[in-house]
Amino acid sequence: MLRGPTAKSVLKLTWDYPTYKAPEVQDDGRSKAATARRALSREEALAYIAGKDPRPLLVLRECKTCNGTDDALLSRGKVDNERTFLLSRWFHCVKLPVDVLEKDHPFHNLFDEKDPEHMFLGTADGSVRKALESERSRVELWDAMAEVLRGSYQKEPESTVKKMQKLIDEFDRADEQLLAAEKRIDALLESEGPDSKKLKKAKDELDSARKQRDEVFRSLDQATAELKLRKPQPKVEAGKAEPATPTGK
Repeated sequence: MLRGPTAKSVLKLTWDYPTYKAPEVQDDGRSKAATARRALSREEALAYIAGKDPRPLLVLRECKTCNGTDDALLSRGKVDNERTFLLSRWFHCVKLPVDVLEKDHPFHNLFDEKDPEHMFLGTADGSVRKALESERSRVELWDAMAEVLRGSYQKEPESTVKKMQKLIDEFDRADEQLLAAEKRIDALLESEGPDSKKLKKAKDELDSARKQRDEVFRSLDQATAELKLRKPQPKVEAGKAEPATPTGK
């Protein structure tokens, strides 16, 4: 389906590009020297790229053949990627550079050593992880995304995705009304000039279409916020049992 400009502005992937900054160490008591580049442990690297964002992670490793593009994630040709875009709103999307496979890259250990996957999905704490290759069907991708979302959020994503898809259709209707009103105003200015009595009605229609579009934006943000993250489970130290829940007599 050919979408309008507003829908296209929403249906996109928003990437984070983390760059590791090694801590500085004291050198001769007066100056500081940066530590040598080294690969962090998987736990350290995951914590670094997650940062303060508690959402589950969608991590894409760029390669020489898809550098600078989203080809490894999106389906090529005329295949519909809208569901991928909508599901990605609940992920912290991270893109890592080609040299992440170098052994001393800080994020090297995020990927398998012998057969590094192209991307992976998982929780920010690393308790859930699903590796994915670039050659896979969109259904496989959607199933993996939905599975991670179900484990991370309090609500199933499916009903909300359907609601968001309807809102995207409303963007297109608002764009059509905006374009029609703008054309009407231009035609009136050309044929009757700025004193035309019909201009007020046309401008009111334009304002109404803009307000409608703004309302759809608010509804889309509200729909995205419907999914609440699950509260992290408290960690239990080895050898210690969780306190028993008291029961009534």
